[in-house]
Amino acid sequence: MSPSDVASAEEEWEDMMFMLILLMTQWVNKRNAAAMAILEAVTITPFMFRDVSGALTMLAGGVVHGMALSWLAAQELGRHLRFRRRRLWMLERSGGLWKDLQRVGGEHNNVFVRFCRLPRPLFLQVLQRITPHIQRAPTNFRLPLLAGQKFACALIRWATGGYYWQLAHSLGLGLASALRSNEDVADAILHKYGHLLQFPTGRRLEEVQNAFEAKGFPGCVGAIDCTHVYIDKPNGTRSECYYHHTGDFSVVAQVVCDNECRIVSVYVGCPGSVDDSRMLWMSPLYHNTMAGRGVLYEGGAIMHDGTHVGHYLLGDVGYPLLPWIMTPMGRFARTDADRTYNECHSAVRSCIERTFGRLKTVWTNFIRTHIANLETLCKEFMVVRILHNLMIEHRVEIDPDQLNHSSDSEGDGPTRNRRRRRRRHRRLPRHIPDLNIEAMPEIDPSYGSDLGARVRASLIEHVAHHVDVHGPHPPCPWR
Repeated sequence: MSPSDVASAEEEWEDMMFMLILLMTQWVNKRNAAAMAILEAVTITPFMFRDVSGALTMLAGGVVHGMALSWLAAQELGRHLRFRRRRLWMLERSGGLWKDLQRVGGEHNNVFVRFCRLPRPLFLQVLQRITPHIQRAPTNFRLPLLAGQKFACALIRWATGGYYWQLAHSLGLGLASALRSNEDVADAILHKYGHLLQFPTGRRLEEVQNAFEAKGFPGCVGAIDCTHVYIDKPNGTRSECYYHHTGDFSVVAQVVCDNECRIVSVYVGCPGSVDDSRMLWMSPLYHNTMAGRGVLYEGGAIMHDGTHVGHYLLGDVGYPLLPWIMTPMGRFARTDADRTYNECHSAVRSCIERTFGRLKTVWTNFIRTHIANLETLCKEFMVVRILHNLMIEHRVEIDPDQLNHSSDSEGDGPTRNRRRRRRRHRRLPRHIPDLNIEAMPEIDPSYGSDLGARVRASLIEHVAHHVDVHGPHPPCPWR
């Protein structure tokens, strides 16, 4: 080959290399700015080295190196954003208990009831109705908590009474999220199921009235009593008003139930020093009835002697004797009919005691001393009564032995609580003079209205006649 041919071939090769470099530069410029910077630095190598092949090798190496660095940087940035994005607001948690509760079948269903108290079908039914009220929308910084996770958090808190931080950690929540979940769930249940806390009407009212009439109390539609929810000494208010004569601080809850222990009226929030009769006078139940509104003002029944009696409730000796509240004779019973009436009254009124027993067995949070906002505590108390009615409506029966495994480390157990209250009760005489509080004596049975006394006199004769015909009641006739 002549020298001119060799020179021509070299020129063609250099032209081809120039076009290849130009195309590679344009492609890299559009794809990767970092690799473009490396490529521009390498392009000067042909002027430094006469060997074009070596320059191209260095150019290709620089481009590949730049692309590899860019790919590794993108991978690292993506991993950083994926694992660190939510940590701007919250820690990553495993949510071990929440994952366990989602398992179904066999013993897993028993574990679900042990923690949440509601069977899984009832849990999902309630969750479906309250989800629109408790489910948050996603944001640019984090995903919202699941509605079921928040509902389970509230149920486990009310069922076991554990510390919020323990419960939040076991369910994979933050402490603030656990606190907020209780309020959100309580508001949603009150909004969707608040109608369950009302007196029955129509056919259901007739069934309740017939059940009490079969026990010797025609016209009766329920039983009334008060219970205490114990709290720590409240701040920012007159704490002596919340001091109960048993030696604890508490708030009082007035509850009315029917023959199946279904709660039909709740009033909660009065200080623990308030007695039953004053609690009644402060409640909407008293004001509505005295104003001529509600079930207790309407209807009634006929006793065996033809006397008409209106609807009424069965109350203990702490209540006044009113035409719509029948109290026992207590220690003032003089005749056999009075004593028979006392025994039957106590046996039939046992439905309210069974209601309190079931509530405090299933929802053990309310037999412990609470450190809580009183408004939130009263709201949660109302919600638990709604859940109680839902369980009765769906015929949910819970074995108390099954719930023994759900005890936790917060506070003292019921036995130790009773021992502590007995110790405080022994110290009571020292505290009462300072607070000017006296234990309530048994109220005279004539305390109340004359009309109520006449109604009870007729009822005493009817109960005595009923016992003569059908025999005496067992101690707990509702079982």
